[in-house]
Amino acid sequence: MSAEEHKEELKKVLAKANDCLADAEYLYEGKRYEAAINRAYYAMFTAVQGLLLSYDIFVKTHSGAKNKFHELYLKTGLLPIELGKILEDASILRQEADYDFAFHVSEEDAKQTIDDAVVFIKSVALFLK
Repeated sequence: MSAEEHKEELKKVLAKANDCLADAEYLYEGKRYEAAINRAYYAMFTAVQGLLLSYDIFVKTHSGAKNKFHELYLKTGLLPIELGKILEDASILRQEADYDFAFHVSEEDAKQTIDDAVVFIKSVALFLK
C-alpha cells in the first residue's frame, strides 16, 4: 500500500469512528442509553484500529486491539495514559450493557462515555495528523 493509500485508509477509519460517535449522540438524545454506550465504545475501538493500522497491524479481537494499543501507544508515552482508562471504562460498560440483562445504564453513564469518546477520538485524530 502506498503512503497516499495508507493516508486515505486512515481517513476512512477516522470517519467511521466519527460516524459511530454521531450515532451514540443520536441514541443518547433518544434516551437509548445502552445503545449509546455501545456506539461510543465502538467509536473508540474503531479509532484504536486506525492507530494500529498506522503500524500495519491488524488485530481480530477487542482484547488484542486493546493490548496492542497499550503496548504501542500508552506504555511508550505516545498518547496519554488516561486514554487507556477511558477505553477500559467504556469497554466494561459496553460489556455489561450488552450482556447483563439486569444491568441498568444511567443517563449519566451514557453522557460520560460519549464525552470520553469525544476526547479519545480527538486525541487519536491529532496524533495521526
